[in-house]
Amino acid sequence: MIEVACVCVGKKYDPALYVDQLYKGVLANISEPYSFVVITDTPEHPYYNTIPCRTVQAPNWGNLQGPREAWWYKMFMFSPEAGFTDKVFYCDLDVIIQGSLDKFLDYGNNRFAICQDFNRKWVPNYRVSNSSIMRWHAPDYYNIWKEFNDDKDAFIKKFLGDQDFMTHYFAEREELKVWWPERWAMSFKWELYRGGLIKSGTGLDENNNWPASPSMYAVPEQPWVIPDECSIVVFHGDPKPWDTELGKQRIR
Repeated sequence: MIEVACVCVGKKYDPALYVDQLYKGVLANISEPYSFVVITDTPEHPYYNTIPCRTVQAPNWGNLQGPREAWWYKMFMFSPEAGFTDKVFYCDLDVIIQGSLDKFLDYGNNRFAICQDFNRKWVPNYRVSNSSIMRWHAPDYYNIWKEFNDDKDAFIKKFLGDQDFMTHYFAEREELKVWWPERWAMSFKWELYRGGLIKSGTGLDENNNWPASPSMYAVPEQPWVIPDECSIVVFHGDPKPWDTELGKQRIR
């Protein structure tokens, strides 16, 4: 049985909103037997009694600081202590699942599957991975945790977040990794909103607010253009799903 995992750590993420919308998206879009697992610093939160799930106590890394601190707790999924013993499918909390997930579960001949970073829109051969959506066979990748944990403080100081460590880890192990097909999981603000940005940029306006002017997009007259193959819409940074019309329509 595959284990569908997420990480909910810190005060920024209310499980009753973030975890719940992910759980409902998975429930509606997966046909294989699965269990739902949440790595969290608040396993006693009453929400977790309302759904069938396994909660895993996140470690206490009290020295983490800054807006990206919660990202690093994703690394704990690779520890044997997290209790994963078979296939794991991970999603960030700020995604919208809108199509079948079945194709993700066996893609890549058992290699570690992960997104290519969404800067691929501007640089097709961009070599950085994005950890929003991942799938792996847990016993084959416990060594990710060992390498990270053996020098955890140095890696956290060196890299901006977990996906930079993952990029580092697979740089010399390319044969073990595969990126998802681009259209399976796509960036809302760069690739889907109004048909996608037409030139490199953040998608923000001159005041650093989202969105940019409609003239910056390929199909300014449409609110979004989502290919049929796209099963997961990824919201990295701002906006969050529930701040958009798409999110208001799709989130249950």
